[in-house]
Amino acid sequence: MKPELDIDSLRTEHESDEQWAVRRSFMEEHKDKFSEAELVTLAQLFTNIEFLGCRYPPETMARVSQLAARVSSRYRDSRKNKLKRTFVQASDAAEAKAKRTFKK
Repeated sequence: MKPELDIDSLRTEHESDEQWAVRRSFMEEHKDKFSEAELVTLAQLFTNIEFLGCRYPPETMARVSQLAARVSSRYRDSRKNKLKRTFVQASDAAEAKAKRTFKK
């Protein structure tokens, strides 16, 4: 019989509440399928992909995508009505600022 895994003890100090909630959900969903080391690794890969945009070999991406399907779907649904960040190149921002006209 496998000892009970204390998932909450696996939170790292640098994780935001949002990132931890997603990683925790992933680990809760799969805690009975993998060893602790493999579970932690897969969960970290998932959050790296989801939050940081990391890419891994195609086999790894496919495996993580399959394992994370439900967690990822719930997370993305929760984000639908939140503000989205828009990134622009610094040169575009500088040009827009330079072209700005001030009304008196």
